[in-house]
Amino acid sequence: MRPDHDNDLTPVAYGSMVLEQIQEGVSAEARSSYAAGLLVEAIRNYDSKSFSSAHQKLTLTEAQMIAANLIANASAHLDDKTMEEQVARVRKAIREVRP
Repeated sequence: MRPDHDNDLTPVAYGSMVLEQIQEGVSAEARSSYAAGLLVEAIRNYDSKSFSSAHQKLTLTEAQMIAANLIANASAHLDDKTMEEQVARVRKAIREVRP
């Protein structure tokens, strides 16, 4: 059994940031990279009656650039309703997986 040292540690300063802030940033970056990777794979495997990524011979670079454009487009169209819906959806999902 591993002892719980989280409560015993004092934050370590690194410049103007503490270790906890750095770890939170790294975790957020990892989640963002994972999500972007999922989008790239969805683009590379997209197939419908009208469009096929395989038929277009879409390259990884092209898929990454399309993903970046889609993310930028979604970011440009954020509004209060969308944010409220997404916050509620994400919080519900998090509650469902917590023990």
